[in-house]
Amino acid sequence: MSDSFAAPREVVRITCMVHQRLNPVTVETLRRFGAHTVLTESARCVRQESLPPVFRILGNRMRQQDAPMDIFRTTVEPADATEAVQRLRDTLELDKPGRGSVFVQDIQEYSLLAPPEGRERDHSPEEGILLNDLTLITGIVSQAGGAEALARIALRLGAGVPVLTLGEGTGIRDRLGLLRIAIPPEKELIHLIVPSQDAPGLMRLMIDEGRLDRPGGGFLYQTRLRAAVVDSLVRIGHQEHAASMEQIIAAVDDLKRGTGWRRRFAGMDSVQEGGSKTRRNHREVVFICPEGRSDAFVQAAMNTGAAGATVTKVRCLSFSDVEGGIAARERGVLCIPSSREEGVIEALLREADRDAEYATRIQVLDAPSVFSHQRS
Repeated sequence: MSDSFAAPREVVRITCMVHQRLNPVTVETLRRFGAHTVLTESARCVRQESLPPVFRILGNRMRQQDAPMDIFRTTVEPADATEAVQRLRDTLELDKPGRGSVFVQDIQEYSLLAPPEGRERDHSPEEGILLNDLTLITGIVSQAGGAEALARIALRLGAGVPVLTLGEGTGIRDRLGLLRIAIPPEKELIHLIVPSQDAPGLMRLMIDEGRLDRPGGGFLYQTRLRAAVVDSLVRIGHQEHAASMEQIIAAVDDLKRGTGWRRRFAGMDSVQEGGSKTRRNHREVVFICPEGRSDAFVQAAMNTGAAGATVTKVRCLSFSDVEGGIAARERGVLCIPSSREEGVIEALLREADRDAEYATRIQVLDAPSVFSHQRS
């Protein structure tokens, strides 16, 4: 294993999820900030659309509406995280509902890339609240339309704006022999930012109402956010009042300087998150490798105890010459018990040594609550 991979660096991962029309501005903002490498991934967000009633007595009708989005991910030094988010917020006008979200997470990263240096310091951010005490719920489901079902639950509760992506599952399916034909490799992923105090209750509802507690039903886990600017436009279309509920919520967030007042699931503190079905002390492990190499990384992780991974296709935008000239990348996500972290990381690092010229990266983040179906 290369000495350059010997110790992880404490960095901050910035994730920006915006409408596709904002892509050029997002890329230019990150370039001017000094990001060396940005990963992009196609996505879509789901909102409720309110339609006027056919007959007044029946009230408004609701349907789901999709909008194309892209997800941008990059890493910066911890001291630069707030400025990076403020730049994205101000330039992209993310404080206006419907334009997108941006959030930061403290992670450990193994990489041959040096942290970005020489960023411009001429930005004077406008005043504005960066929300904290937030949680990202990530769901991975196998059934077609499974992510849509979870999105409907979140929208019905007004919990946030779900963002959906596609991936491919590897690992467990490969161990089933002929039975593997019963489990499709395609996965649907849902990403949902919620106040931390609501995450346990919402996760439990998603498990129960989404029927994730059945074999092959799906996988959910939580990761904490350091700070975020969150898209609050859950509902669009016909509006009966001068201000929408989302605008009122955003205004109260600003007055209260946070989301703690929003508590939705009172009385669930005494109940373990997701009932007795969730597990704690896990790690989210992400590897970013050249296209076509993910199978080798997944197999290396499985040989040391990982159950499998979900892999997505991403594109690497490099603003320097450190990426080996390859834009097509794969991003694999594993969620493993902390007791297996050392072995899995060692195996991934040995595999990463073979792709050192392409700046393969491995990122680790705490996942305090994890759910998957377990045999009784």
